[in-house]
Amino acid sequence: GIEAWLQLGEAVGLSREDLISERHVLPGVRFAVDAYVNFARRANWQEAACSSLTELFAPQIHQSRLDSWPQHYPWIKEEGYFYFRSRLSQASRDVEHGLELAKRYCDSAEKQNRMLEILQFKLDILWSMLDAMTMAYALQRPPYHTVTDKAAWHTTRLV
Repeated sequence: GIEAWLQLGEAVGLSREDLISERHVLPGVRFAVDAYVNFARRANWQEAACSSLTELFAPQIHQSRLDSWPQHYPWIKEEGYFYFRSRLSQASRDVEHGLELAKRYCDSAEKQNRMLEILQFKLDILWSMLDAMTMAYALQRPPYHTVTDKAAWHTTRLV
């Protein structure tokens, strides 16, 4: 998984060193990821595993990318698509397992409502990441854009 992700990054023109260093990770993305990791550490394992249900449509999304990206992004090297190809079967298997676990675990209205809250939390995390990237790249308003045109945010893991 991680190696395929690194290959995708290299295929779009990023260096492996840049990817591993995390120096280009926007603060909003880092905060969102850290919030999810913190949740997964503190929740019981069933709730953490069931939070993967936000990936329910991932196989279709990966297939859509494989179908459309080569024509829209011809500069992406072919080996970069391995990540999406490998995720087709992996994501399907993961989703089936997560859904089966959720059906067994969420056996009361209370647990079902709790799971809906967890899934909303995960969607909030994903939207926060999207918002940070949209601000920085689509709207050209990266962090600290009103005071500098340099990447002024922290670039290393502090804990």
